[in-house]
Amino acid sequence: MTVNIKERYTISPSFTFIIIHAMLFGINFVLMTVKPIQFAGQDTWVAVLFCSAAIHLVVFMMYSLLNRHQMDLISLHILLFGKWIGLMLNLLFAFYFLLVTVYQVRLFIEVIQVWVFPEMKTWSMALVLLVIAYYIISSGFRVIVGICTFSLLNTVLFATIFFMIPYFHFNNLLPAMSHSPHDIFKASKELTTSYMGIEILLFCYPFIKTAKKSQKWAHWGLISMTSLYIIEVVFAIITFKPEQLAHEVWPALTKYKFIQFPFVERFEFIGASATVLRLFPVICLCIWVTSRIMKFTFSIRQVTALPFLLGFVFIAICLITNRIGVDVVQSWIRLSGITIIFGYIPFLYLFDILRAKVKMK
Repeated sequence: MTVNIKERYTISPSFTFIIIHAMLFGINFVLMTVKPIQFAGQDTWVAVLFCSAAIHLVVFMMYSLLNRHQMDLISLHILLFGKWIGLMLNLLFAFYFLLVTVYQVRLFIEVIQVWVFPEMKTWSMALVLLVIAYYIISSGFRVIVGICTFSLLNTVLFATIFFMIPYFHFNNLLPAMSHSPHDIFKASKELTTSYMGIEILLFCYPFIKTAKKSQKWAHWGLISMTSLYIIEVVFAIITFKPEQLAHEVWPALTKYKFIQFPFVERFEFIGASATVLRLFPVICLCIWVTSRIMKFTFSIRQVTALPFLLGFVFIAICLITNRIGVDVVQSWIRLSGITIIFGYIPFLYLFDILRAKVKMK
């Protein structure tokens, strides 16, 4: 059983790099360094490499499954577990991606409320963002991937970090390799949330031309983001002391306060506002996947499901009134993401291998 998608709806394998980059360069990037550095300090870059190696292995497992069956995870669930269990698992993934969307939008609104417009109402910003998201998603998968390319513009803005060189304290990198393997492991566990998003490939696979060729681009996307993560971690270490980072919520945005230009007085306004380029690729892909699951499960058009899904997201966002609520949703997503990436995907990989051997006998 294969999933056949018309060629005009598919993308080139190289765009897998863009999808990975967009999903891993989301709003989470602005706070990714805080907890890992508290565990591993100046050795956090080692934890980044360790976590990245584990994620590369998971991507290999994903592609082994997808290349063997030539279908996405929606159809694969039905094939491996039957209709009813498969549908239940698909709905669980739909709820997971909805939760990710709620968290990403609410976190972006919080950033804007803290850094730019303190008096802005949550519901008004959420409404504007979700209306724009509806327009993008209803235009189709290729348009969504096109929006993902805007996340690359944040890489240019990321380069402004080099203007902070006069404020760097390179002594903060010493002594090197002074933390225990247990501390490195705890930091790696915290960094897993930064790599959440790779599972989106399980649903995008049928929309990639000659999808087998996209695997190398997925790994290159991971390598590029690992490089950015290491740079961000090192710059956070040499800019802040660990005790300072313990009181920082968004160190990636705080660094913009150090940047000054004669023609821009508050550069952090630009940095905070530019995070919207990280937001739309993530939420559009997540809602697109959810609507595709709804289409497969309930035999309705994706465009028909969109208003209901976005309405659910809007209500959930409005119910999260403070930072405590954001942290609760983040903890749910973190637990779910770690379970999917390091639990469920390896389980599927091993289960499929055992199933194939049993069928051969």
